[in-house]
Amino acid sequence: MSAAPSEPEKYSIDEMMDRLKGSPSENPEDGELVTRSDGSQAIRVRKRKRRSNQPHKDQTERTRRARIIQVSAALILVFVAALAVGGAVIYANSSPFREGIVGMIHQSTGAKAELKMFRMNPKTANAGNLALEWPAGHLFQSFTCRGINAEVFPTSFLGKSLNGEEVTFEEGTLSLQIPNPGEAPLATAKAESAIPIQFKRYRTSNFNIALTNQGSPILKLYKSEASLSSQTVAGLPQMRLYRGDLAVTGWPNLRMNRALVDFRGSEIDVVGLTVHHPTDDRGSLELSGTISPYKPDQVSNLVVGLDSFLVSGIAGPQLGRLISGRIDSVSSAKSNYLSFLPTANASPTLDIAFSVTPTANIELQGFPFLIGIARLLDEDDWFEKPFFDSDATGVIHREKGVISFRDLNFVSKGRMAIQGEIAMTPNMELSGNLQVGVPDAMIPKTSRLKSMVGPPKDGFRWIALKIGGSAVSPTDNFKDLYTEAAAVKEPSPAPADTEGSTFEELTRPR
Repeated sequence: MSAAPSEPEKYSIDEMMDRLKGSPSENPEDGELVTRSDGSQAIRVRKRKRRSNQPHKDQTERTRRARIIQVSAALILVFVAALAVGGAVIYANSSPFREGIVGMIHQSTGAKAELKMFRMNPKTANAGNLALEWPAGHLFQSFTCRGINAEVFPTSFLGKSLNGEEVTFEEGTLSLQIPNPGEAPLATAKAESAIPIQFKRYRTSNFNIALTNQGSPILKLYKSEASLSSQTVAGLPQMRLYRGDLAVTGWPNLRMNRALVDFRGSEIDVVGLTVHHPTDDRGSLELSGTISPYKPDQVSNLVVGLDSFLVSGIAGPQLGRLISGRIDSVSSAKSNYLSFLPTANASPTLDIAFSVTPTANIELQGFPFLIGIARLLDEDDWFEKPFFDSDATGVIHREKGVISFRDLNFVSKGRMAIQGEIAMTPNMELSGNLQVGVPDAMIPKTSRLKSMVGPPKDGFRWIALKIGGSAVSPTDNFKDLYTEAAAVKEPSPAPADTEGSTFEELTRPR
């Protein structure tokens, strides 16, 4: 683009310098050329006025003020909350609050309560000891526990209820009682909404249960682990017990493995209770059924099942020494139950139909007739302690302290058979009648045993015996039958240890 007509096309250096030193721009905003006192020159620019409206700085100022207000409000709320929590904690550890808790325990359980060393913080409630005592006619008699720790919800500080996730305690003991004659049974089933104390779980690692009848112990479970869920999927309170030593009056000691119990109104459903022999974990006895503790005229029946269980676990060590082995329960319409009345006169009855466990055997020993038969059958020691590993059935019955084996049918093919019954009283006296079978082919023709046995039946020749004595020293009438038997004529005198020998010599231990 060409230069303006009034301006030359080319400038010399001097002309260019002169133009730079020329007059200032007429535009006042470009500034004014001034000469300083030292002779130097500068352009003075008029100071511009700032705008009064700045939106970005206004927004920043509003944000800062809002944050100050928010922080102040939060600090005030924290301070108020701290005061409220502190006041609630102080109130929760006061005597009026503790008395309110005792009242709630009474309302929830129906028992007189005593609470010691109660203290509470925002997360847990703790107590040193709790003791409950129910009135006469109630199934529960007393409950004590120590070392209580409860995980509570914040609403518990309001004082109207006490609730939370879980309550644990170091040790607890529950005493149950059978109502005395004439006492009206009391059931205290309440709606869940009427219970001011509600926790989801109650748990302890050391739990003891005792059942008494007019002050005398009947059953005791101790050193068990227990947990109680206030409501399961089925909507019922449920108790779980794990391990523990079980003692029942008149019974051998047992070890409980586990138990599952549901509480359905005034009834108790034993879903499963499994026990073991004190010295054996292989076999088990299991109970299940419903108990109606507040219906004294209704018999409670529990189904009994045996799986490879030792005989001595039911019959006791004394009778279990004479008849020993592992047994299984077998289906029977009239057996396999434990029945009792929930009264002072419980009259418990146990009846179990059994068979020998397929992988085990049943053994007899200690009866004098076994030694006599062994001596008369060519000194066969097997008959001193015969065992039956395939065909052995019977019924175990317990009632009023008497233990009996009924409908015994033990068979060892080609050797021996035992049929009949044996009973033992509480003072260990024995009674019973046995039919002892021996194969005819095993009886020597010249033996006095030949004249002692009856006619053949089911492949055996049978001897009818009466059992007596005690479990420590059993007796039978085999000696009497041996003495009465007609002597067999022999061509020559028999040696002292053969048929002509006395019964005492035959049965004398070697």
